[in-house]
Amino acid sequence: MAATLAALKPQLPPTLLQNRMQLAGLHHEALAALLEAGNLSPSTLMRAGDLLAALQDEQLQALEASLTTRTWHRLFDHFPLPVWSFDPQNLKIEYGNVAALELYGYPADEWVGMDVRQLATTDTAVAWQDYLVQAPCQKVAMERFTQPVAWRHQTKAGVPISVHVSLARLELCAREFCVAVAEETFGRQQREEQFRRMQRLEAIGQLTSGVAHNFNNILSVIQGYAEMIGARSSQLDARLAKQRSAILTAAKRGAELVRQLMIFSRKSDSVALVQDINPIVTETALLAERILSARVTFTRQLHPEALFVSIDAGQLSQCLLNLIVNARDAMPEGGVLTVKTTHHFLTEDQLIPSPERIRACATPPTPGAYAVIEVSDTGIGMSAETRHRLFEPFFTTKPAGKGTGLGLAAVYGCVTEAGGFIEVESKLGLGTTFYLFLPIAEADSSLVPRARLSWRPTGNYVGLTALVVEDEPDLLELVCEWLTDAGFKVLSAQTAEEALHHIVAQSGKPIHLLVTDDILPEGGAQRVFQDMAREYPNCRCILISGSFGARDRATDLPLDTVFLAKPFSENELLHAVKQVLTEKKPE
Repeated sequence: MAATLAALKPQLPPTLLQNRMQLAGLHHEALAALLEAGNLSPSTLMRAGDLLAALQDEQLQALEASLTTRTWHRLFDHFPLPVWSFDPQNLKIEYGNVAALELYGYPADEWVGMDVRQLATTDTAVAWQDYLVQAPCQKVAMERFTQPVAWRHQTKAGVPISVHVSLARLELCAREFCVAVAEETFGRQQREEQFRRMQRLEAIGQLTSGVAHNFNNILSVIQGYAEMIGARSSQLDARLAKQRSAILTAAKRGAELVRQLMIFSRKSDSVALVQDINPIVTETALLAERILSARVTFTRQLHPEALFVSIDAGQLSQCLLNLIVNARDAMPEGGVLTVKTTHHFLTEDQLIPSPERIRACATPPTPGAYAVIEVSDTGIGMSAETRHRLFEPFFTTKPAGKGTGLGLAAVYGCVTEAGGFIEVESKLGLGTTFYLFLPIAEADSSLVPRARLSWRPTGNYVGLTALVVEDEPDLLELVCEWLTDAGFKVLSAQTAEEALHHIVAQSGKPIHLLVTDDILPEGGAQRVFQDMAREYPNCRCILISGSFGARDRATDLPLDTVFLAKPFSENELLHAVKQVLTEKKPE
């Protein structure tokens, strides 16, 4: 009987053994067939039932082991770090994921069944064997990994590699085995350095944002009083007029520099807006000029018409700066660096790039209108192998410590996120050109750039009350003077608490206009807005700020608000006043 039932086992169709119910049903059918025979004694039937139950248990264990193996493979086959498992008793390798096979250079059929001790180099073989024997079997807590330990291993070709290895002992399907996770030391050091660099950049970004806020306050005062000298004085001799002009020019250059620094210290999520790329390219080029050597001739050629695309301005600026820095580094002896914008219509015939170019894209390009940014240099150029690995994260041709290998990966991410693609043309000794193709977007007419406001708006604000809240005393005095000259009765405060006292002291008398910074001591501008919205719901507001993100915050405030970036002129303030008060007359 036992031999008969044992012979039944290899005949069980494996395709049917997919779950417990199918397996149990199959064995019940076998037992029913024995009962139908009718010539078996009760004891024989009991033995047959016991044997069938044992066979069912054995098949269930095999089924669970198969399912566990498939789940294990799905989890770790494409895990980015090398992972393998081995038997702690005989130290034979039982599994290795794709990263492990690539790191050590073994095909899967050679890797499985290999003695794990073969991974060590000759000089570390004894220590590696001691570690394997002691750590997995005696010291590794169940299902907890050891701290990474540095080892020198070797590939199949005998090339030494430095790795950090962590071990854990697991039990699955009543069987114990050891799991190893490895990390190549060079890659680990790269990631740690990248993390430290990101922390430094975050700290620099926070510092830049704080300094920019204060510096914009100072520039507002300098620029404002310099403009008042000309506006309030009927006659200035030529020398004083020239000095005043120099002060204004320096203040505007300082404001532009702060604005460019703020672009590269942004810490918020990217916001894609439909905007003209020409001003972004111009701003980035002005900033980049400061990091180029005198031996590099830098030129820019902009398309004469606006090129509107949907993209985050800060990300695009960073991408352009990455390309400009790479171009500079490719010309150690100097050369010509050109940034150019053009309008291009991609036709069906151009969907396949020309042979001398390589193309990087997330999805195949479609015909249509594109804004193209070209960044070209006359440097050393690139080999074919380098061109085809350009956009791999962490790939770099620069010396250690000079590059992260993330710059071009970031460029690729920015461009493809905007729906575009990149083409690269380069030859050794003849230079390199990057072409960023960005799909043209529909633009509202209000987005078309307008000339800087130079005329002084007229308005009769006599009888209206304005509350000005600004923590910089000189700027507070300047803004109050401008509004007083425009006819307002002006209340001033340097903190949120002082502003609230003014609101209470008015005792029902109207406040028609609130002009406030968004960063205030003793409560912040949000507290002022909340009280103003409660006491004076018809009040209008101008939010003045030199910090990043203030423009977006202005749209979420409880009062009708316009935003005015620091530093600003008297004319710009009065234009903002006219705009906010004429949209709806205060009651």
